[in-house]
Amino acid sequence: MRDIAVRGFVNDKCGTTFGKGLFRRAIFNGSVELGSPKEKYLVDYFEFNDWINTAKTDVQMADVKKLMDSGVNGDDEIYCSWIQHYNPISKTKTKVGGFSVYAPNTQELYIAIDDVLNGTSEDWTLPARLCKTAGANKPIFVATNIDLGASH
Repeated sequence: MRDIAVRGFVNDKCGTTFGKGLFRRAIFNGSVELGSPKEKYLVDYFEFNDWINTAKTDVQMADVKKLMDSGVNGDDEIYCSWIQHYNPISKTKTKVGGFSVYAPNTQELYIAIDDVLNGTSEDWTLPARLCKTAGANKPIFVATNIDLGASH
């Protein structure tokens, strides 16, 4: 299983507008870093009911149905995100298959990435931990399967 680290940040722009009647609804933004080979992805966590309204493709609709069939619903404190691949050289973001679910009450994060172009088709269930020091450019939570303090 590949090394993974997910960092979630409070979205300071949540609730602001970006057009007439259009609001930014992502509660958290985040980064997903994979090792061997290194890849980077971006996530925007929405409340469940806002997230299901962002599903656009048949695959995304199937993912929503799968989550709803598993018992996840808008009454739970659940945040969900689609996945974007991030190319740090060109600074481009590309939507890829998969999704992520963050449950702060149970301190769990699930992420599934299906990115054929970049050779990633895996899923992880990770423990999520709240960070002790919050602030600008500091994550509010981290979910990982590696020791971030160790040098690699």
